[in-house]
Amino acid sequence: MILYFAIFFISRTDIKNVHVEGYVFDQTTEKPLSNVKVIINNNRYEDDAGNANYDEYLGNDRIELNTNANGFYSTEINKSAYLWIDFSKESYQSKTEDGQYASKNMKFKTYLKKDKD
Repeated sequence: MILYFAIFFISRTDIKNVHVEGYVFDQTTEKPLSNVKVIINNNRYEDDAGNANYDEYLGNDRIELNTNANGFYSTEINKSAYLWIDFSKESYQSKTEDGQYASKNMKFKTYLKKDKD
């Protein structure tokens, strides 16, 4: 029972200094995709003024990145409780990585499917 409450409490707090990184590939060729627009949607229990409410998210951030020539992206987030990532590139179907509770190091490997011609 104590373990349950410990896990519940940890999942209901903001994690500081979250490192998010990943690679984006073409689903068919499995080659890296450059210039993919990556939008990280970040939710925090603490708002910008330092007010906290552990029943709902008060802070919301939107971080926009682009993948490099190797399909790689990376960023640091000061505080995060929960995030999800949207990917878009011309001639490809947009994709969203399912939301996840934040952890110190978050790594993703995403495959985008080409639009039908």
